[in-house]
Amino acid sequence: MLKRGGKVLLWRWLRNPLKRRSDVAEAWIGVATAALLLLMVPAVGVVMAGVGERSALDQAQGLHRTAARLVEDAAAKPSRFSGQAADDQVRAAVRWTRPDGSAKTGDAAVAAGSKAGSSTTVWLDDAGRLRPAPPTPAQARSQGAALGTATGAGACVLIVGGWWAVRVRLDVRRRAQWDRAWAEFNADRGHRHA
Repeated sequence: MLKRGGKVLLWRWLRNPLKRRSDVAEAWIGVATAALLLLMVPAVGVVMAGVGERSALDQAQGLHRTAARLVEDAAAKPSRFSGQAADDQVRAAVRWTRPDGSAKTGDAAVAAGSKAGSSTTVWLDDAGRLRPAPPTPAQARSQGAALGTATGAGACVLIVGGWWAVRVRLDVRRRAQWDRAWAEFNADRGHRHA
């Protein structure tokens, strides 16, 4: 018999006249939980990482690069509250030529400190509107990895939370069974409850 710290290990799998059906159910639920944690969580994480990476790369669909010129000097240093992800990028007015030959002006992310008249690259959609630059393959991979990790962690929390909820429910049921058994025992001995 395997013992550890005075407790018999794997007792739910041994023959025991005191073993209840709820003990066996709890053991099988533990096995199912471990299997889900070992098999499902990594699979969900990998699948969602792939989905996240493909989604990030799909942002480039329908976008094309166009040469533009700065209309004004760009700020030398980005504002703390500009919302720009890259530290060396600021928003400034740029002008580009549309496929029909007309000039268009708008605000785009450009290198900080760029002077008016200097060239830059902007991203346009099929309708000719300015769009943020799509993520690079490395950025897409990191976005996918973050999504996969978060989804795997969420699946882990759901599985462990479900296991815990089932164990709590089984404990409540076992306590009720113990209360009934003690009440029957006391009734057989002639004792009354207060």
